[in-house]
Amino acid sequence: MRGGLGETLAVLGFGLGMLLTPFVRRWAASDGGGGPLGEVLLVCEALFSVAFLFGLVRLLIRGGRWLARASVRRGRRHEESP
Repeated sequence: MRGGLGETLAVLGFGLGMLLTPFVRRWAASDGGGGPLGEVLLVCEALFSVAFLFGLVRLLIRGGRWLARASVRRGRRHEESP
């Protein structure tokens, strides 16, 4: 699985962004400048959510392919050995 670690870290980053954005939005609203900044952070939170879901689906598909290939390789090894 080449690049799997980078994709995993990206998905973790998207999840962290999803978790932290509401807190930053509340902080900005309590600080008095929550109008336009709050709207921008709401859009950021939505984009983080979409990116997280697409990244998670991609990781699950790649993981499934990797498991399928590994099981085929394992089966071939057992067939070749006497």
